[in-house]
Amino acid sequence: MSQYVAQQSSLCQKCSMSAMCIEKPCDSKVNVKVRSHKIFHKSDALFRDDERFDAIYILRSGSVKSSLLSGTGQEQITGFYFPGDLLGLDGFEKGAHSQTLKFLETSSVCRIAFSELDAAMANSQSIRFNLLQGMSQALNDDDKFLLNAHCMNASQKFASFLLNLSNKFESRGLSSHNFDLSMSRVDIANYLGMAVETVSRQLTQLQKDHIIEVNKRNISIIDVSRLQDCLNSEKAMSKHFIPLMSKGFTSQVSASH
Repeated sequence: MSQYVAQQSSLCQKCSMSAMCIEKPCDSKVNVKVRSHKIFHKSDALFRDDERFDAIYILRSGSVKSSLLSGTGQEQITGFYFPGDLLGLDGFEKGAHSQTLKFLETSSVCRIAFSELDAAMANSQSIRFNLLQGMSQALNDDDKFLLNAHCMNASQKFASFLLNLSNKFESRGLSSHNFDLSMSRVDIANYLGMAVETVSRQLTQLQKDHIIEVNKRNISIIDVSRLQDCLNSEKAMSKHFIPLMSKGFTSQVSASH
């Protein structure tokens, strides 16, 4: 893969795999060598289900969604990814990808070939640790999502979704209080196991309560503590919200609705 000279960005500094890409010259100049990255556009696929696994990727900018196809051919969104996230870890088990990854907006990724990764892991304890840490985090995120899907009502799920995004952006050195939802409301509903109308009601109610401000896809969190209260409260759901079963199942309308 071609290389070029550039200054290390703040995203590169926070990247868990930067030791593979960034090499400080012997004379300690400011400039460093950085692996080239590729630009993708909205709806482009990074890889598809059953494609051969030959690399992992690091999302440098933009955002991505992952999805699986059900037995009936319906798409189930399994996650959203943002700058700094590792992509393609699903391919280790069978040597082929089990998911499809599509870009939600113009984005760029850094590619690390599996052969290159294998050699780096053999020679670097820190790279081995960072890769395993990334895998562990992905597993923990899946466990947390399943817990939320089974134990939370609609308003709690949506509050958790916004808080998780806020925390993720903050960990990347980005704004935790003001960010764009690059995914559509249809995608959010699919991911959370809600109807699209339920997602719209959640946004409207949180804005009415002056907890967030919504401007098209831009979200400003005005009161983080009250958003946290929505997550923690056992009675967070108003009579206007629909209680949900686990992800992927049909919503059931309460008797009082």
